[in-house]
Amino acid sequence: MVARLQPDHSRGAVVAAGDVPIDPRGLQCLAAVLGIAPVHPRVLLLQARTLDEDAAGEDGLDGLLHEGGAGELARYALRGRSDTGEPRILDALERAQVVVLASDQPLRLSTLLGGTGLARAIRRRNAEGAIVVGCGAGAAILCEHMLAQGASDGPTPRSGGAQLAPGLGLTNRVVIDQGGHASDRIGRLLAALALNPFALGLGIDAATAAVIGADNVLEVMGSGGVTVIDPAEMADSNVLDLAPGAPIRITNLRLHALVAGTRYDLDFRRTVA
Repeated sequence: MVARLQPDHSRGAVVAAGDVPIDPRGLQCLAAVLGIAPVHPRVLLLQARTLDEDAAGEDGLDGLLHEGGAGELARYALRGRSDTGEPRILDALERAQVVVLASDQPLRLSTLLGGTGLARAIRRRNAEGAIVVGCGAGAAILCEHMLAQGASDGPTPRSGGAQLAPGLGLTNRVVIDQGGHASDRIGRLLAALALNPFALGLGIDAATAAVIGADNVLEVMGSGGVTVIDPAEMADSNVLDLAPGAPIRITNLRLHALVAGTRYDLDFRRTVA
């Protein structure tokens, strides 16, 4: 559930970024995202890791954040739920102006964070104005309904092709898929929206970010594109009548292809100047 706003605060942006390559495109994307924060912001980077992965990490994301304009950077690896109660992590969160969540799969983050004090504190800090960024698979957990995994191959949605799980709930407007090929993302998102036509589906390219402001207007940054699927006027779906793996019939959807600089109102479901 989204944390309640205090009267004297404006909610911080929620940023869903695709995979961030360690190259100039990734740097450009993160620099644009950090550009909406105060100059040289204090950044907390939380990465979900398995027990056998190096805590120092070798993915270069911290280096890109430094190059992109971060000031003080605190970086922690989460390996178990007990790590989420570490005082040093909670203290760093209270000071952070930007919180970055990263993982190789959404369920790894959600099983570590779900129901913890750290998750509640992240929601509260966002309500107090801190920017929360999900990179790669970390983008999916930003939503109330997290697209945990999907088996859809190609643009045709299939029964069982999307599995939803509870996310952090920083936004309830969208379901996010940031992985794999664009056509596969469309298939998974259509399968998810057939089950939950309230939300908008967002498919996010690598080196690209969808920045959702406090006014629920999304702006695209980076070198790729964001696909928006709007099921508000969905006329028909046979998803409840199908055997696992069968193709889903779903009609009367709207699809938008957005690129850097495009702004889209999630409440009124239309592009804005």
